[in-house]
Amino acid sequence: MTTDETTTTDATTITDATTIADATTRNAPKLPSPELYVEVTQFYARQMHRMDGDDFGGFAATFVAGAEFRLAGGTVLTGPEAIEAGARAAAGRFDGAQPRHWFDMMTVEEADDGTVSTSYYATVTVTSAQGAVLVEPTCFVRDTLVRVSGVLRSRSRVIERDDLVVRARTQG
Repeated sequence: MTTDETTTTDATTITDATTIADATTRNAPKLPSPELYVEVTQFYARQMHRMDGDDFGGFAATFVAGAEFRLAGGTVLTGPEAIEAGARAAAGRFDGAQPRHWFDMMTVEEADDGTVSTSYYATVTVTSAQGAVLVEPTCFVRDTLVRVSGVLRSRSRVIERDDLVVRARTQG
């Protein structure tokens, strides 16, 4: 685009490349502090170490009272007790194999009230005693984290399994 050309975006007239860059960054989410990003990634590491180590009570304790956990199939578990029971039941499908939860491509945004919204890709691998590794369908996860006595806790989690999203999109 030359400086003579103009375009309109979000009711702002853009006349050159510098203004385009300014308009793009103006609507971008605020980056988290490095300290918050590390705190969030450490929170998830501890949470998933508990889950993968069969410490379902410890995993559930990372959720606040009344937390909502929406599974990929649409089932909603409410509160740490239901989340613990759901995690314990889900682990039965591994039949003694070792699951590992892997999170990547994480975004972290902190609201003015201190609430932290995250989104990330999740993969679960399951390793059998014979060394065979199964990769479960990938997921997109959205969480809301809050502080309880200064410590991060999950207030909500929504899991969207990629294969189910693709299937729904292609079927209508």
